[in-house]
Amino acid sequence: MKEKSFIKQNKNKIICFIVTLLLAAFTIYAVFSGGGISFDELMTCIKNASWPELILAMLSMLGFIYFEGEAIRVIVAHMGYPTKRSHGFVYSAADVYFSAITPSASGGQPASAFFMMRDGMPGAAVMTALLVNLIMYTLAVVTIGLVDVIFFPKIFLNFTWAGKLLIIGGGLILSGFAILFYLLLKKPQIIKAAGMGIASLLRKLRCHKLADKIEKKMESALEEYGQCVEVVLGGKSMMVKAYILNLLQRLSQIVVTLFTYMAMHGEWHNLPKLFATQIYVVLGSNCVPIPGGVGVADYLMLKGYKQLMTKGEAYRLEILSRGISFYVCMIISMVAVAIGYIVIKRKKSLEKRK
Repeated sequence: MKEKSFIKQNKNKIICFIVTLLLAAFTIYAVFSGGGISFDELMTCIKNASWPELILAMLSMLGFIYFEGEAIRVIVAHMGYPTKRSHGFVYSAADVYFSAITPSASGGQPASAFFMMRDGMPGAAVMTALLVNLIMYTLAVVTIGLVDVIFFPKIFLNFTWAGKLLIIGGGLILSGFAILFYLLLKKPQIIKAAGMGIASLLRKLRCHKLADKIEKKMESALEEYGQCVEVVLGGKSMMVKAYILNLLQRLSQIVVTLFTYMAMHGEWHNLPKLFATQIYVVLGSNCVPIPGGVGVADYLMLKGYKQLMTKGEAYRLEILSRGISFYVCMIISMVAVAIGYIVIKRKKSLEKRK
């Protein structure tokens, strides 16, 4: 992916970013007004909170970015492309940030690919690594979802009918994605069929040169992709490590809520139920293609929390934990991406001078 192409794509994402900001602003306003909470009351709540637990919540939020970066590093290192932890953090931050501002998280993978290819990794290797990581990420979410259903079915039953539909829908969609990603990994002819379909469509639109270019590159690209897939599928220990790191990534985001709850002097006996509730929130937020699950995740969090605590406590916990796990995480990811991009520009500038 060329730099100009990356920047051009981001022009379209600016619109998505603005829409996400507006949706987030509306959601925050709705939560504040619905809970009857003022900004001053929230600030008082934060001042009275236990800071050790708040710090743990922030560290857990950083773990959401860090563990994905480590998973990608493990995969690409197995393929012969070792990279630094700081680079892995940027790959993950790009995924987190652009996933948060684009529908169905469509911008995350291309953004990660941009930085990975800038580090000298070939396109086929990047595509394979990101696809494997997507499979492991999806399997991790499905795993904790199944465990949640087995051990905490009553928590699910306490949700409203709308909440139940979102959770079931999210689980089914994630399972479908896991199967699709696996098929793309094992059967590259699906990718070839899609590429040829695009080329055929371009010919109908009289874009013959572009269609010819796609068809010429398809064979060599698929051959490289097949070699990368063969290397990856031969590394069982690598796959296990990537799966565990993705599991840790998802769990690190979930426990942000638990640490935030304890920072607000919550009761210990509620922690298992709160943990189970947050897992259902994760499943349900994948049901609708809204950037960052804004609105949907907030709805499920409030409905779930109110089963465990008072309305005021539920709203305060939702605002603070969601603020850390999503909004602060998005800001940190944005800063990491900006720094990564500046470093790339400087390196390119230095190379031109030489």
